[in-house]
Amino acid sequence: MGPMAPTSARDAVLAMARDEGFALARIAAVDEGEPLAPARATALDALAAGHLAEMGWMTADWLARATDPGAFLAGARSVIILALPYARSAAPPADGVSRGRVAAYAAGRDYHRIFESKLRRMARRIREELGAAARPTVDYGPLLERPLASLAGMGWFGKSTMLLTPGFGPWVLLGAVATALDLAPDAPLRKSCGSCTRCIVACPTGAISPEGHVVDARRCISYLTIEHRGSIPLDLRPLIGGWVFGCDECLDACPVGAASRETHPGLAPPSPDATFPPLTDLLALDEDAFRERFRGRAIQRAKRDGLLRNACIALGNTGTPADLPALTAALTDPSPLVREHAAWAIAQIEKREKRKERRETGA
Repeated sequence: MGPMAPTSARDAVLAMARDEGFALARIAAVDEGEPLAPARATALDALAAGHLAEMGWMTADWLARATDPGAFLAGARSVIILALPYARSAAPPADGVSRGRVAAYAAGRDYHRIFESKLRRMARRIREELGAAARPTVDYGPLLERPLASLAGMGWFGKSTMLLTPGFGPWVLLGAVATALDLAPDAPLRKSCGSCTRCIVACPTGAISPEGHVVDARRCISYLTIEHRGSIPLDLRPLIGGWVFGCDECLDACPVGAASRETHPGLAPPSPDATFPPLTDLLALDEDAFRERFRGRAIQRAKRDGLLRNACIALGNTGTPADLPALTAALTDPSPLVREHAAWAIAQIEKREKRKERRETGA
């Protein structure tokens, strides 16, 4: 029996994707030339400009491998791109509690865990049923999914650098399965954001370049609240607002997919507190309580000290005198990082109260 025809093999893998509940599945051909060469050049430019901040694993060598599907899987001919949707956050509870905000993708279960089981089953079925090599990944392996998704016609790059998909906009998470199968590919979309600059205007820290398509991680709230391990620069702290893990400002501003409310069940927040956690509750977490509360959630990536640092900043920006006892207690936290940001937050709340008092007294 000879190899399966590209169209027949395509139908087979798309059926597998439907079996796993993926909302979208597209295929990129990667066996001719260097289809990800433009993405590699863009990434290397970002590295040279310092826009990747302290993400030290993103070396020139890593980026070269991450844009070479053949390095990810020897003999790769196609990459299957798969997407799960999630919805923008609802409004926070109106209960007078000082709350932070978690990016919508991280309010439910860790998406890595949701994807992993699905992608592994697909790869196994490709090997067993179609007799071809296959290897899965979901943003931790050395393979850049967004450029492949664009190549496969799943969406186009917005000026925020997010992938914008018809019907869902930026509200999708991506996984991939590289395979030696010769699959009939999808064509890239011929779309762009035109003159729209909503995401650029919406970014509180100006992390997106004025022309778009370039993000400086050193100013990005998502990077600062998740990947950055040290002190947050003083000039950026007031701009972070209430975000304690990630940021959805550019996503919320995007008109593409604005009406979409579809969410994979595993990505849905189990309660309002998952998206809008009470900030003083976060300050009470020791290492064991942090691990227990956020077991199986992406928030663990920020680590305990990082999350409490973020909670202090959010309280400094949005807190009230009622939050001062929790911040005062945080001045004795074992972590110098938490202590530093707690002191800053206390000073910010006290400044706001003094300004308020002067306005009320007319002084």
